[in-house]
Amino acid sequence: MKKILFPILMIATFFAKAQEGNPFPELDAANLNDQTVSIPSDTKGKFTLIGVAFSEDAQEDLYSWGAPVYDLFLDENGLNAMVYDVNVQLVLLFTGVNKAAYNKAEKMIKEGTTDTYRNNILLYKGEMGDLRDELVMEDRKVPYLYVLDKEGTIIYTTSGRYTRKKMEEISDLVED
Repeated sequence: MKKILFPILMIATFFAKAQEGNPFPELDAANLNDQTVSIPSDTKGKFTLIGVAFSEDAQEDLYSWGAPVYDLFLDENGLNAMVYDVNVQLVLLFTGVNKAAYNKAEKMIKEGTTDTYRNNILLYKGEMGDLRDELVMEDRKVPYLYVLDKEGTIIYTTSGRYTRKKMEEISDLVED
């Protein structure tokens, strides 16, 4: 049994990390100020943390990252502002049949979001295309997080709810 499980775990680990070392695929999305942001083109020059969700189930887990990410990377008045200079983008994908809900969701998200986060939340409406495969997003019910280096290459991936361990791994990578 161990002989069977080990290769399966190795293959699963390879595919889960397959996108590390690859450039992040070009993604154009609108922030809540109705400005188009192109990732990774517009984020080059700084490390970038990208959270991606493409279902309501995933959004809830993605929101668990909100306060910790703000405290560590976005709070310009906090001590961490002296240590970290990181782009942070939360991307909500509206693809397939979910495109029909885009306008209603956009209105609700804009109404419920403070000015502090309006540039950091991106809404994408379009086709999933190769994006899901390139980013190895297999489960619609979990969010995916990617850390890009200053050139737009994926250097770290994780998925699911926030944990302190995941945040420590991310912060170690983006510390200047």
